[in-house]
Amino acid sequence: APVESRGYCFFSSSHLSHPQKRKLDAVYYYMRSLAASNPILTAKESLMSLFEEAKRKAEQLERRQRQELEGGSQGPEVRSRRKGNDGARVEIWIRPSGRPTVTPSSQRGSSECSRDSEQDGELGSLSATDLNKRFILSFLHAHGKLFTKVGMESFSGVASHVLQEFKSLLQHGPSLLGCTNLLQIITINMFAIHNAHRRGEEADVRSVLLEQSTALGLGMFAVLVQRCTDLLKETPAEPVSMTDGEEEGKTEELEGMVRISAFPQDLREILPSVKVWSDWMLGHPDEWNPPPCGLECSPDVWKCLADLCNVLAHVDHEEVPLYKVDSEESEGDEELALLQLKEDKLLAGFIPLLAAPQEPCYTDRQTDMAIAADCKRVTVLKYFLEALCGQEEPLLAFKGGKYISVATSHPSVETRSWKDSLTEKEVDDVILEGELSLSPSEGEEDFEAGDSENDIRELKARRHALANELAQQQKRRDKIQAVLQTGGQLELEVRPFFLVPDTNGFIDHLEDLKKLLQCGSYIIVVPLIVITELDGLAKGQDTFGVGVGSGGRGTSSRGNFNVSAPHIRAVQEKARLAVAFLEKGFEAREPCLRALTSRGNQLESIAFRSEDTSGQQGNNDDVILSCCLHYCKDKAKEFTPSQRNGTVKLQREVVLLTDDRNLRVKALTRNVPVRDIPSFLIWSKVG
Repeated sequence: APVESRGYCFFSSSHLSHPQKRKLDAVYYYMRSLAASNPILTAKESLMSLFEEAKRKAEQLERRQRQELEGGSQGPEVRSRRKGNDGARVEIWIRPSGRPTVTPSSQRGSSECSRDSEQDGELGSLSATDLNKRFILSFLHAHGKLFTKVGMESFSGVASHVLQEFKSLLQHGPSLLGCTNLLQIITINMFAIHNAHRRGEEADVRSVLLEQSTALGLGMFAVLVQRCTDLLKETPAEPVSMTDGEEEGKTEELEGMVRISAFPQDLREILPSVKVWSDWMLGHPDEWNPPPCGLECSPDVWKCLADLCNVLAHVDHEEVPLYKVDSEESEGDEELALLQLKEDKLLAGFIPLLAAPQEPCYTDRQTDMAIAADCKRVTVLKYFLEALCGQEEPLLAFKGGKYISVATSHPSVETRSWKDSLTEKEVDDVILEGELSLSPSEGEEDFEAGDSENDIRELKARRHALANELAQQQKRRDKIQAVLQTGGQLELEVRPFFLVPDTNGFIDHLEDLKKLLQCGSYIIVVPLIVITELDGLAKGQDTFGVGVGSGGRGTSSRGNFNVSAPHIRAVQEKARLAVAFLEKGFEAREPCLRALTSRGNQLESIAFRSEDTSGQQGNNDDVILSCCLHYCKDKAKEFTPSQRNGTVKLQREVVLLTDDRNLRVKALTRNVPVRDIPSFLIWSKVG
């Protein structure tokens, strides 16, 4: 079709695929119509509908799996109960065995992901057809999150399922998907990265959405490369005689070379997708270099490429002679034919691939075009791998007689423009340190310069609105408490996912928190006030007007003014280690680490972390508790039992980690699950 009509052609093809329930085809064609030179913008609505359907089915499948898991004979290992002294409160703690188990950050480079044996057995017990259906559902569910930007807090877990199912599916043979479907999957990954770019975004800055899109694409590419390497290792090698061009008639026998004509069918179906993704990487080096932080359960793509490079060194890519377009042999030679790869024809006009290098070549008309095409693909892959070695900061290097990965395991992501990344609410919450350093006179001059009657009116109106909102929230809490006091039992179902440690936790149990972060089953949420307290302790400042207690944080009621100097120095050193750990984690964009303001706004960086809490009631304990309450989305009807004096059932995904008695009491009164870190570590069987 002409270039001008390709967008409409893809849009029409998507409508043909949708009624036949070929969801992957439909998503592919809709994305092609959006990434054409003349995009069909109405395809966005159709994509939203498809992704919403995939989300609904994925959530139904997850609920069914959870019910089957809880309905089994799990016994006390999974469920445990704790009653209060009065018997009116029951807590049911459910270990998150249904969530994916993730490799520690230090082991992300390994080729195997440490998964639950239950999940391994489940995927292994599925038939090839059921596994294919589940993978496509998970794949579309993950891309639905990237496209709609909704539900991104669970993207890491969904992406882990995608990688696990994709790897299992390839073990059954790519014939289940087919070469065309594999190319569609790779193309959808490219579109997600292309679509994640923001207009006006600086070239050297990556958004979190862009990083996650790139990480998913690289993770699936790594799985494909792994499978290619395994298939090449299984292909028998044979001696190959090569003619030395310097001295005619002199031959050199190279043993152990793999002929391309001996490639298995599985490898022939995977190679086009690997070649296309390498073309994209050559055309968009800024998208993956410096390397983004990898997903859980994702193989180390650079180690996989190093292994592939070592194997390709023993592949005879000159089995079929290829001629460049500008060579003397090809000009005017009627015996030569232009070699066109099917993937290049299929993806012609796709915007993300327009920057990819294209070098037409010719081959003899009598040769097997399928073998010639594979020779071309292997040649392109070898060039791509050489390009990785020639980067300004090389990702691969030849050492000790083989290629190895020299990419950093935790690449540092450049700090993005803070002002661009903040939402309006975050701007209200965060006070730049530069502003705090202004002298009183400078501040007054700036205020007078920018002051006006309209500004004052707006501020008063906003204050009035906030006061009304606060009064309504208090009224709602009073109603809830009144219902609770009428009698009946409160049942709290706790499925820990968000863990909120206080300052004491980072001072006294930093290593335990590292274990919880590395296990990947939980998200560590750090209140901004905790980071501020740790900063003060690390600098040796008595920021809060109290002495340094055993945990380093306190209010005036539990300050300790008789601590020794060695103890203060020890706490200061522990605070420094905690701050360094947090800064390193946020710079590396740890997917299981978050910062939260007292108003519930999530921050992507802690480069600026001063928060104005002057307008809030209570002390720092109350601020930390408010961060926990952000994850407690109770509705008034949930506090009304179906029968008089019946059981009120609430669900919680957040757990406050503290050993401070006052804070624990406050948390219990607000129905926030609370544990000290050592006991939670034992219960969760982490470490």
